[in-house]
Amino acid sequence: LLPRYSAEPAAAPTNANAADSADPAPLEAAPALGPEMAPVTIVEYADFGCPACWQWHQSGILQQLRAKYGDQIRFVWRDFPVITLLSPKAAEAGQCAHEQDKFWEFHDLVYQRDGAIEASDLQAYAAEIGLNMDQFTDCVTSRRYRDRVNAQQHEGFEHGLKGAPAFFVNDQRVIGPQRADVFEELA
Repeated sequence: LLPRYSAEPAAAPTNANAADSADPAPLEAAPALGPEMAPVTIVEYADFGCPACWQWHQSGILQQLRAKYGDQIRFVWRDFPVITLLSPKAAEAGQCAHEQDKFWEFHDLVYQRDGAIEASDLQAYAAEIGLNMDQFTDCVTSRRYRDRVNAQQHEGFEHGLKGAPAFFVNDQRVIGPQRADVFEELA
């Protein structure tokens, strides 16, 4: 991966309203791995109920890229709950885990369990990763992050996405689960 330097800001998936305090889904509030100033940013639009998403994460591509490139890449999660009827609430539960700084543990557990996302599964994952269950339950039942999840889904549609997973490597769209070399070529 080599940094892409451009005088122009990335066309996607920038969040034009990030400075607007009314924006329910600012990119800087999204779960992310890697430094904010990394020269390469990979933004994934994904769904906890998506078999192709589970398979991509289980294949270890993200871990391979992070191991090889370290602080040169930043990986950002965006909810795109379009696969199942349970997906939006699972996405909200993920945001509730993020509220307690345990999004990635929650994410990994959901994908290790092949995306079982019934309400009882989500509660079990939260307990297993050690979330404060009163806080988590209140967050999920109040649907505190419904607007954030809806805004991210809408953002994905605005970028022309029709399914998950989809990625943006800096400003370049990548549709579907891909091998590590595809991401390396685009960066």
